[in-house]
Amino acid sequence: MPTDWDQERRRLSRKLEALRKKNYLPQGLLQMVGRTAELQLEARAAAKVTVPADSELASPDQQAQGAAILPRARFTWDAGQAADLFHRLLELVLAAEPPLSGAAKTVAAALADGELDLPAAFAAYVSGEEELFAAWAARLPETPRLLDFLVSASLAPGLESLAAALAERQAKDRNWTHGHCPVCGSLPLIARLLEKEGRKHLTCAFCHTEYRAKRLQCPFCLEEDAAKLEYFEAEEEPGIQVHVCRSCNCYLKTVDFRQLEHASLPLLDDLESIALDILAQNQGLVRPTLSAWGF
Repeated sequence: MPTDWDQERRRLSRKLEALRKKNYLPQGLLQMVGRTAELQLEARAAAKVTVPADSELASPDQQAQGAAILPRARFTWDAGQAADLFHRLLELVLAAEPPLSGAAKTVAAALADGELDLPAAFAAYVSGEEELFAAWAARLPETPRLLDFLVSASLAPGLESLAAALAERQAKDRNWTHGHCPVCGSLPLIARLLEKEGRKHLTCAFCHTEYRAKRLQCPFCLEEDAAKLEYFEAEEEPGIQVHVCRSCNCYLKTVDFRQLEHASLPLLDDLESIALDILAQNQGLVRPTLSAWGF
């Protein structure tokens, strides 16, 4: 089904309006996040992707056994579009408050003198190679995930577009029980409970595909013992739960869409509920995936 981009813009606008009412989120950060999301939506609407031939994709039988349709390392992207978006996002960060602006100047200087190879950074991110980003994290200790954010945010529209095309080949209305994204094989970022039945849907941290999953199962270690699967809530974040697995000590935030009165967009739900990440990590719990915003 073709995407209704006007409807998507309205959903984004409503979500950003709800975020601005959160008094613990700095307005400067929200302004940058909002503009980033708008630029990404604009790029997504214009993205051109090439879907690999069927022979390069997992067969239906392989998918049934848990194979991803196309592993993330084999995803392709529009290099020109990604580079253009990277520079536009870098300009946003350069205009931000310190220490972000200072870190952005370091990235811009490295890019200008050829020290930072943008195509290589894109390829490293897609392949899941952490060495480049770890080196930049050490170089920018006050903003350690800045380069990761700029690269991933620039690639997101193209990766999402390819993932959407690939997801058409995925079995529908079936719980995915294999602990990773059925499209690219990555771990989930956040969960939502949808429809009256509260069906559980996970959002992939890499390609942002949303897929239906088993309600009573840890998405990381696949634990199904109800005695080891817990959750907690915070009064200031109604409708959002932190689901905890005592087998692997990992957690995943879960948005109960049935309890929300405002728009729900998984990547921005994740930012909106950052206070729950702090609560969870203060308890020694582990979040296996980064947010789309670099924390």
